[in-house]
Amino acid sequence: MLKHVRAALAAVLTVATVLGAASAAQAQWLRAETDGFIVYGDVSERQIRDYARRMARFDALLRTYYPIPTEYEAPKLEIFLANGARDLQRAQPGMPSSVAGWYTPYAARIHAVANVASTMADDVLYHEYGHHFLFQLKADAYPAWFIEGLAEYYGTVRDRGDRVEIGRHNPGRMLSFVQQGTNSWVPLEDVLRWRVSPSGRFRGSDYYAFAWALTHYMISDPERRAALSRYLAAVAGGADSVAAMQEATGRTAAQLHDDVRRYLAGPIVTFTPQITLPEPEVTVTRMAPDEAALVWLDLRLDREAPAFDPDDISPPRRDGETEAAHARRVAEAREEATEARATLIRDSLAEAARWPDSRMALLVTARAQRLDGRLDEAFATLAPLLTEDAQDADGNRLAGEILMQQARALEDPEAVATGLRRARAYLAEAMQLDPLDQRVYLALDDSRRGGAGYPSANDVSTLEVAGVLAPQSAEVRMRLARAYLATGDARAAMVILGPVANAPHASSQRAAARTLLAEARQAAGLAVDPELTSPAAGEAGETGGEATTGEEAAG
Repeated sequence: MLKHVRAALAAVLTVATVLGAASAAQAQWLRAETDGFIVYGDVSERQIRDYARRMARFDALLRTYYPIPTEYEAPKLEIFLANGARDLQRAQPGMPSSVAGWYTPYAARIHAVANVASTMADDVLYHEYGHHFLFQLKADAYPAWFIEGLAEYYGTVRDRGDRVEIGRHNPGRMLSFVQQGTNSWVPLEDVLRWRVSPSGRFRGSDYYAFAWALTHYMISDPERRAALSRYLAAVAGGADSVAAMQEATGRTAAQLHDDVRRYLAGPIVTFTPQITLPEPEVTVTRMAPDEAALVWLDLRLDREAPAFDPDDISPPRRDGETEAAHARRVAEAREEATEARATLIRDSLAEAARWPDSRMALLVTARAQRLDGRLDEAFATLAPLLTEDAQDADGNRLAGEILMQQARALEDPEAVATGLRRARAYLAEAMQLDPLDQRVYLALDDSRRGGAGYPSANDVSTLEVAGVLAPQSAEVRMRLARAYLATGDARAAMVILGPVANAPHASSQRAAARTLLAEARQAAGLAVDPELTSPAAGEAGETGGEATTGEEAAG
């Protein structure tokens, strides 16, 4: 009976989604582009132009203080403007309407979503772009507290047009201090060593608050800024965070803790720098009806992994949770994920069918068929995009990925090799058409894994290009670090692993990165911090991932 009810409900939801998508097809979706951003939104031209302009000026502001070498062209960051609760549901079903936005640095598609109906949208996007920006710097091993603290510091920037205000109060962080009371602040040693845990003594929000306060304090004075630079260099070189801070500042952790407390008790330092930010060129175009109708499905399909095994979904057991209760929650999570995937496939195919001659519809259809395991159909769907006249990078990349997936499922070694060579031909064409897509280089790496002599110098070079194009991606960094270790370059592996191992948010990737970092340090003949491999180490940050409301910590 329950299955019949769910089937009926799924059918109703599918119809509702398609009808909603149909109304989106008549929406006036616009695309605004600058040198560094592509912004999409069902908003007015004035609104989308202003948003693209402010993001471009914010990028210019960060580059003023943290210059990034520009010897190569970087991919543009995509930002999708969600206009309230309805768009949030289209972007990510189940997303609370209170969410102000999120940033997704997954290798499959690095992008951000901003809820323009929220008053906190700018703060969240400035914070998240701070993360995106930091990963492009050559100093790859910033400690977790500074990664979050700097993003929080610049998250409150206000661009008034004729002036920019930096270092403004962060009401949410100040509230955390008030709620804690002056005698229960997070100890500085815990902040410096990522020891704050959602299930431990201190909340993640307390960690963010002190990270913001310490960053603000260190940046607000020229001598302290110089000390901060010395500290960051020492930590990047492998020094203990607490010892490095005392060496750089001449203050013990307890003394520095009190210094920050006194600093917050007075008027904190804000800046209105005497700089002129360039006025960016913003090009606004109207998106075609099929693109408007498929924009959210297209984004969601990129976030969905091609391979799916419900048994891989296993939420961790909560404190005090019985084994039976945990088993029920795992079963529910697996069923929900399976149903969500089926609904995405069904909705994508239904909406794409309304646009039979559309390039976007062909790409959406092929990816939905691929998720459904219909690989032959998916490849056939892409045929119009694989001609010499089409010159379609995405079509060729997807074709290569599908052929590689088919080849890997074969048993005959010769057939596998032939299939992989055919896949690489399409991937090579995709690389020629769009050399700035990191997904092509990762797919080429996939086609080589397990092959003779892997990883070769050429394999390492392929992953290095992916690392240059997508330094924000933990997957890219982990792959490159493993390749460095396999070829005997442990110190290069340490550098590339730093941001993943130092990530403030607890995750399986961070745990794996810390284990790999310990292996790299050992291979380099350096001491291994036991906390790197401790399961309970560094559980800083809020649970729930990327999405943030105005009251929560941005991730």
